[in-house]
Amino acid sequence: MKNEISWQDLPDPADVSGVFAFAMSFNGYEELGSFEACTSAARERRRASLVDLRNELFCAARASRHAGSTGYLGTYEALLPLFQQMLGAPTTSA
Repeated sequence: MKNEISWQDLPDPADVSGVFAFAMSFNGYEELGSFEACTSAARERRRASLVDLRNELFCAARASRHAGSTGYLGTYEALLPLFQQMLGAPTTSA
């Protein structure tokens, strides 16, 4: 992946513009080779790699922008624990 990220790069879920910017910092069309491959992979919700997670979020953000909604925030909240796990974010004890 061209844009390496760390857990510190993950925006706060309440930061609407930060989450959108993070989502758009990955280009699923380029990374997966085509619009069709990108959207197909996002629909599959494989979630086995950072590319899978970033692509799913990218597609959700693109769809939300076209719909004039913030639906991508729900996707980010669902993916955030997986991002944190894959990126080795420190865990907090409750």
